Amino acid sequence: MDETTELVTLGDGADRIADGLGLHRPNPGSFPEGRRHAHGFHQVTLFLSSPGRCEWRIGDGFAYSGRPSAGDVVVIPAYVPVAASVRRQGPSASVSVRLSTDRIDRAAEASGLAADALRRGAVRRDPFLRELVGKLSEETDGAGRELLADSLGTALAVHLLREYAGPGGDEPARDDRFRRLTAYIEDHLDEPLPVGRLAALAGLSPYHFIRRFRAATGATPHQYVIRRRVERARALIADGRGIAEAAARAGFSGQSHLHHHVRRVLGVTPGDLTSAAGRPPRRPR
Repeated sequence: MDETTELVTLGDGADRIADGLGLHRPNPGSFPEGRRHAHGFHQVTLFLSSPGRCEWRIGDGFAYSGRPSAGDVVVIPAYVPVAASVRRQGPSASVSVRLSTDRIDRAAEASGLAADALRRGAVRRDPFLRELVGKLSEETDGAGRELLADSLGTALAVHLLREYAGPGGDEPARDDRFRRLTAYIEDHLDEPLPVGRLAALAGLSPYHFIRRFRAATGATPHQYVIRRRVERARALIADGRGIAEAAARAGFSGQSHLHHHVRRVLGVTPGDLTSAAGRPPRRPR
């Protein structure tokens, strides 16, 4: 997901119906025409009537062109860029259930299912999803509503893990994904790089991202970033930069922060690196 993609959060325009579960009822006839956006949650949309001819671009490829019917569903995974357009034939109605990435992760752990990333499912017939989303959209009274919604939300999460998770043609190549991500890290070492931002760029929940990043690189995201910052600082000091300048340009909060990590990773101090450079450090520009 790039910086031009608008990120929609779980609570944007939705009603909270249980922990990590939201319900969104768009206004009849409304549709995000051509707007490139992504969800910070997984979304299942049930069409209650046909909106007309639709086109979706989900991720990097062309996903769907056709005319959804009442009862069709669409599954959009979290953090996958989406752009859509529709030729309306009149007002239409739909309802969407939003599931947080943490809720999917908890369902995977509780059910023993593999916590793989969800694949997109652009307009299909899925009677079980249709029934679950329909029940979640029905009004119930009092405290029983959240209890029922929580139970139905768990069933929905398990169904998505069983039927829409795992590797497939819609999943970007893992090597390409992490090559792009490590290039991004190199270009932004002097900026904060929280796990949430890196996970969003990779199109994964933080839980899945940490596991997959470690499998791809042999280190956690934090360990990898620190190592690259230490290497950047070492190169800057070898080039004659001062310790304070090297710390700032490598993304450390200060000289003591740099000292701690250089000592831990390389077994020497920044002063030792300055001495090894064989010349006095340059003054900061």
